[in-house]
Amino acid sequence: MSRIPISDYMPSDFFSRQALELSFRLLRNNHPLLAHAIKQTIDNTTAVSYEELQSAYTGEMLLNTDVLASLKAHTIGKIVSALTDIGEAALRQNDLPPNHMALMRTLIEDWVQLTEWVLQHSASDHNDKTAYH
Repeated sequence: MSRIPISDYMPSDFFSRQALELSFRLLRNNHPLLAHAIKQTIDNTTAVSYEELQSAYTGEMLLNTDVLASLKAHTIGKIVSALTDIGEAALRQNDLPPNHMALMRTLIEDWVQLTEWVLQHSASDHNDKTAYH
């Protein structure tokens, strides 16, 4: 039996629907607009077929390109920030069991990996004339 985690075999072009659903639940009370954007993504994005995943993962996965098209990079950044704030508050209050903190850490890491994927796969838009170029 291999000791290499299954995530090492998982292509980086996919994002977990379960991560979206958990993020929605965590954000819906204090960040309703972000939660709504996530809910729209859940409702309007088709899961990748099991065959396309090459049996590497049994949960429903979405293509990063579809998640990005729905949420946009700016919103993904806000989600990472909001989840990080929630995690920091839980650490300060020390009121969550260790398994919940581990789940929170993994969820934030998933979003950070998506952010890194966005940065790696985004070509600069030559038609964009905003001042930061």
